[in-house]
Amino acid sequence: MAKRILLVDDELDFITIFSTILKNAGYIVEPAIKGREAIGAYIHSLHDNNPFALILLDIRMPDLNGVEVLKIIRNEERFRGIRDSLGVPIVLFTGYDDPQLDLSSIKGPNDHMIKSRDNKELLKMVAEKLK
Repeated sequence: MAKRILLVDDELDFITIFSTILKNAGYIVEPAIKGREAIGAYIHSLHDNNPFALILLDIRMPDLNGVEVLKIIRNEERFRGIRDSLGVPIVLFTGYDDPQLDLSSIKGPNDHMIKSRDNKELLKMVAEKLK
């Protein structure tokens, strides 16, 4: 069964580009353009036969930012008794390199990356997290 990825970004251009790259690589992609939409999709996926194998999560979004979404998902996992090592891998990403953004202080993501249209970089990151 193909791995399912939740792709969360408020920029439709990146949703389109990343979805195309990932679908062409054989993944199932479910897009979400708002933080609250992502949380709902994640919780719903816990009851599916094919839950999300990975979440790609934009940091800067208008309703809930990526860090807030990450914290809610990790809290939901703890509530459901899902151990940290078994939680869904989450990669935070941003559109630009922000020296003010200290991701080392954020607990819960499995990695982070700068958005890029370089499909090799994206696919490498996804493959690494899905091992």
